Amino acid sequence: MKIWPIALALFAGSVSAGSLELPLTVQNVLTLIDAVPLPSQLDSAFCSPAPCTDHAAASQGLAAIATDNGAIDAPTRNARLHAISALATYCTMPCDSADPAHAALVSIIQNTTAESTGFDAVVLRAAIEALGPQRVQTDLPLLVNQLQNPSRDIRAAVAHSLRDLCNTNAIAPLRQQQQNETSDQVKQAITEALRVLGQAPC
Repeated sequence: MKIWPIALALFAGSVSAGSLELPLTVQNVLTLIDAVPLPSQLDSAFCSPAPCTDHAAASQGLAAIATDNGAIDAPTRNARLHAISALATYCTMPCDSADPAHAALVSIIQNTTAESTGFDAVVLRAAIEALGPQRVQTDLPLLVNQLQNPSRDIRAAVAHSLRDLCNTNAIAPLRQQQQNETSDQVKQAITEALRVLGQAPC
């Protein structure tokens, strides 16, 4: 198995902002318009030499792209958002907190937690939405803290993520937020989350 060089650089701590140069196969699959790439497409795009498939290389490569904050043009930003979204399904279930796909999402949330505007807020929202489906139960405090984010879009994303996390300990903080929430959008997301959690196991 050949691990993609970008992933190795990331975990060696040597990737700087904007330094990632994506192979054409990766660019093509991560810059699709109005489509989320399939895991099989990503496994193939990150594998070298082609044709082949490599789930581990794809997971680490996606993590490298997702955490690279040097994206400045539209195609690169689009690729980063696709990578973040794809990480939701790249953690082998049951997901381990140390899995590269999970660690990347946690890192993004921790490093952009104060953002409520601009592209950083879009990145934060994408990472929050991707974290819940991995169902790492220790993520509960990290998500609950974001219920106080100034952005209603991010608060709504948190409610969706807590729903997907399927941890009934989220019910109390969601109810508390529901009582104080001023946005109908967020209230609706919280109501849906509470409905699903009330039927646990999800």
